Amino acid sequence: MKTTRWRHAGRWPALALIALAVYASGTAEANAGFGGYATPAQQYALALEAQTQGDYAAMLTWLRAAAHAGHVPAQRMLGVVLIGGPALYGPAQRADLCEGRQWLLRAARQNKGQGEDVAHALFGRPRDALTAHCEPS
Repeated sequence: MKTTRWRHAGRWPALALIALAVYASGTAEANAGFGGYATPAQQYALALEAQTQGDYAAMLTWLRAAAHAGHVPAQRMLGVVLIGGPALYGPAQRADLCEGRQWLLRAARQNKGQGEDVAHALFGRPRDALTAHCEPS
């Protein structure tokens, strides 16, 4: 009887650590700012990891958090994700040309001097037929 008790005693610290990690993860995602838990670069890395795992909802959440914090690669990727929408990530991800254009242009403004930026390639003119409705007249 003592052997059974001691055999299981070694497992509880690992289970407690896993439970704490899951709790901390949920707390981080519940926090709207994400700032206290991860830097924008870490948020971007979490978005890439979620993309690799096929969890596109989490990818979008982490991309938005990093993009709002001013992370240029996250802004650029978020723009591409929003423009590509269902073609890239399946029918669950809707396309939003206006918001995608906004993020790409925001990234391009921070990356001055780089003419090969994605935003300039996609939206070289101030208005085009696809996004004319995005801007006020």
